[in-house]
Formats: sequence, C-alpha cells, structure tokens
Amino acid sequence: MVLDLSGRRCLVTGGTVPSSVGYACATACLDAGAARVVVVGRNVAKLGNSPLPGLSCLEGNLKNPETMGALLIDAIKLLDGRLDVLIISGGNGYSEYLGLDPTDAASYRLMYDVAVLSPLLLTTAAAPYLSQSEGGGSVVMVSSLASHVPWPDTAPFNLAKAAQNALIETLAFKHRQDGFRVNGILPACIHTGALDVMAARKNKSVIDYAALRAESHPMGRIGTPQEVAHAVLFLASPASSFTTGALIPVDGGLKLSSWFNRPKLLAEYVGGAKA
Repeated sequence: MVLDLSGRRCLVTGGTVPSSVGYACATACLDAGAARVVVVGRNVAKLGNSPLPGLSCLEGNLKNPETMGALLIDAIKLLDGRLDVLIISGGNGYSEYLGLDPTDAASYRLMYDVAVLSPLLLTTAAAPYLSQSEGGGSVVMVSSLASHVPWPDTAPFNLAKAAQNALIETLAFKHRQDGFRVNGILPACIHTGALDVMAARKNKSVIDYAALRAESHPMGRIGTPQEVAHAVLFLASPASSFTTGALIPVDGGLKLSSWFNRPKLLAEYVGGAKA
C-alpha cells in the first residue's frame, strides 16, 4: 500500500487549530512527503509563529461560500500554481453540539453553507487544477456519522452532513473521468478542542465527559484527530486509486449501534438538561 504524497501540493481547510482534524490531516500529508501544504482557517494566528516546514497558512471561512473562488486562487499562488489534493474539513466555529438551534432557520442555513455550498464551490474552483494533477487528483471531505445516527438536538448539523454526503457522491460521479476522485470520511466522536468546550459547558471534567461520550461507541472509546487523518491520507494517496464516491466511517463501530441504546446518554441528554 502506497501512502505516499511525495511532491504533491495539498490544500486543507479547517486546519489552523493544532487540536483539529484539519491540522492532523495537514501534518499527515507532510509526513507522507507532500511538497507543500496550505492550511485554511478563520484565525491563522492560532498556529503561532513557527509553522512546520512546507506548511503555509491562509485565512478563510467556510461560512462564506461566496469567497471560495478567491480563496482557491490565493491558495494556488502559495502552491506554485498546482493542486493535487483538496481536503475539506472544519466546523461552524463552535462544536456541532453548541451554538446551533434546531428551531431556528439561521442555524440550518449556516451549516448548509459550511458543509455543502462552500465545499461545492471550492471543489468547482479547484477542478481545473485537480484534473491536471499528475497521477490523478483527490478530494476528501470530512463529513460525520451524525448523518446516519442523528441526535435530535443537533438537527442542523445532521441534515447538513447528510447533504454533504450526497454532494460527495454527486461530485464523484460528475468528475469520474476528469482526472480526480472525490471521497468522504464519516467520523463519530473525535477528541478535538470542541470536546473540551462541550465538557466545560456541561460543568464536567474532560475525562468524565469523554468517558460519557465513549459509552455510545461499541469500541468503548472516542477517536483522535490522527485516526481520522490516517483514513483521509489513504483516500488522498495512490493507495485508493480505484476508489471514488466512498463514504468511510471512522467511528469506533458507532454505525453498528445507536446513541439511543446507551442509558447514561439517554439520561444525560434526553431525560436531563439539553446542550
């Protein structure tokens, strides 16, 4: 299996926070030999003053779909006019479980912009470059298993991620003979900084809150950003050269189960105070 990105140019959204899935994907690309990686985020200062060799930062926001074309142009300049791998990660600026109101239309519009319109427009802008990638280009979107095992209070997130899954399959078929592939990863609960925020909001320690969330996963634990990045790297690399339109769970077995068969979670969320 060749998880080798030697000489490749990569663009990763949602990657300017070191604890994020996007940042883990960016470092995985560099470790696999990528020549240059541009990470996009709302606040490039969060990476500090010492980015890794080969890593460049670019300010951008998936909440603003109308900026995706210009963002791509800026990224291409930093990538010496080439693009081989596009990784679309990132959330809404909160946790998916915070800051969204399932009774408010604005929450649905926000998540649709982040999960569907911006990825669509960014991929469309990137298509001419990806189609010229020597050996074939790759787009990988980090979606969520919430589209399969949805929690009612996170409906804006769930619905947007279901639409993102449809987008991945649609783009994969549209570009099936254009020289690049489009695939998706469906993580379950991953320990990013967002989990720490959720723990604080619920007045729990991070350890206790992570243990609670682990209750829902058949493997008995939550995942790490690096575990998601490993799956992303597979889809970004020549090792997956005959794979397009795939939606691969990285979920500790959650797809085999359900949030709702865990009594502790039911008591915490359905029977008790809601986030």
